[in-house]
Amino acid sequence: MIQQSNQQPIQQPIQQPICDSASQCSGNGTEHSWLGHGVAVSKAFVKSLIPMEDPRLSFNSRKAVKDLLRLATTTILPASSILFMAKDMANAWSGNGLPGPDAKPELPQTSKETREEAQEKEPCSKTVPLQQPSTARYQGSQGAKGLLALGTLASSFQYANSKQINNAEDLGKIGRDPEFPLNGTYQQTADIDVTKDYQSIGNATHPFTGDYYGQCRTISGLSDCFVDTLQGSISDLQFTRANITNSAKPTGLAACVVDDTGTVRNIRAKDVHIVSSGHSADAGIGGGWVKGMVANIMAVDSMVKTVGTYADVGIGGGSVDAGGTVANTTAVNSRVETLGKYANAGIGGGAVGGKVANTTAVNSTVKTSGHDADAGIGGGFLGLMYITEQERLPTPRR
Repeated sequence: MIQQSNQQPIQQPIQQPICDSASQCSGNGTEHSWLGHGVAVSKAFVKSLIPMEDPRLSFNSRKAVKDLLRLATTTILPASSILFMAKDMANAWSGNGLPGPDAKPELPQTSKETREEAQEKEPCSKTVPLQQPSTARYQGSQGAKGLLALGTLASSFQYANSKQINNAEDLGKIGRDPEFPLNGTYQQTADIDVTKDYQSIGNATHPFTGDYYGQCRTISGLSDCFVDTLQGSISDLQFTRANITNSAKPTGLAACVVDDTGTVRNIRAKDVHIVSSGHSADAGIGGGWVKGMVANIMAVDSMVKTVGTYADVGIGGGSVDAGGTVANTTAVNSRVETLGKYANAGIGGGAVGGKVANTTAVNSTVKTSGHDADAGIGGGFLGLMYITEQERLPTPRR
C-alpha cells in the first residue's frame, strides 16, 4: 500500500542521479574521462549557481566563490580537457540541450503509484532518464547564460582537482591527513566496507566543508554518521548494512547535522538501522538535524528510532529547522518510531519548521508512543507552519 503526502513541490525540480555509460556511476572505478564528463559537469554547474529553493535565476554565492577559487588556483590541464570544457561552455552559452520555449516543467505525480514506479525513482537507478531542468531557469539574458558557462568551467576544474577515495583507508584519512583536508573535493571510485571502529568525518568545531561525490558507489557497515557536521555537500552515494547507535547527539546516516550551508543529495539506504536514545538526540537518514538542504533520499528495509525526550525522527531528517528543506523522500518497507515524550516522527521530517515536499511511503510504518508525540508522512509535528495544513497527511498510530 502506498501513502503519499499531498505536498506542494519546492520551486526547483530535483534531478535523480544518472548512472549510465556517460558517467562514472556505472564505471569500474577509473577516473572520469573528459569525453564522458558532460553529464556530471552539467549537473555540477547547475547545482553550483542556482539555489534549489529560489525560483529566480541567482547565485549560490558560497558555492560560486569556492569554484572560482579552485579555478584561480589551477594552472595546468591537458589540452583535450580544455577542448571539452570549451564545448560545454559553448553549449551553455547558446542554450543547446536546454528545453525550448514551449517546454513545461514536470509536475509531481498525483495518481497512485505502484511499488515499481516508486523504486524507479530511487537514487542511482540505472533506468532513470536524464531530466532537463525547468525552462524557467534558463530563459534569462546572455549574461545569465554566461554565468552558467562560467559555472561549467569552474565545475570542470573542481572535478579535475578532486581526490579519489577507493578504500576504507583513504576514507579514514579525510580530515585527519593533511593531504585529505576537510575542505577538499572527493570522488568515490569503488565500493567500500568500513571497519567497526569507523569515525565520522569532521566534528562540530571542525565541520566538513568540502564536496564528496559518491558516484553511485556504496559504503557498507557504518557504525557512526558518515559526516558529523556538514557545511559542504554529499551526493550520489549508497549505504548498506549500517548499524548506528548514539545517545549524546543528533544522529544521521549521511550526516549527524546538515548545517545551513550543507547539502545532501541522491542518497539510497538499504538495511540501515539507526537508534538514538539521548535527550533531543534527533535521528534521520539524510540528517539527524537539518538546517540546510536534503533532497532525493530513499530508505529500503531500514529503521530509524529514538528513545529520548524531544528526540525527533525521520527518513529525510529528524528535526528540520526553519531554514532547512527536505524534498523527495521515499521509504520502502521501512519503519520510523519514537518512544519518548514530545518526540515526533515522520517520513519527510519528524519535527518540521522548514520546508518538506514530495514524500512517499510504501509499506512503511510511522509510530510514536510518548506523551504529546505526533506522527505523519510528510512531517510529524509542523512547527512554524512553513508547510500548509493540507500538506499534512497523518498516519494512524499502531
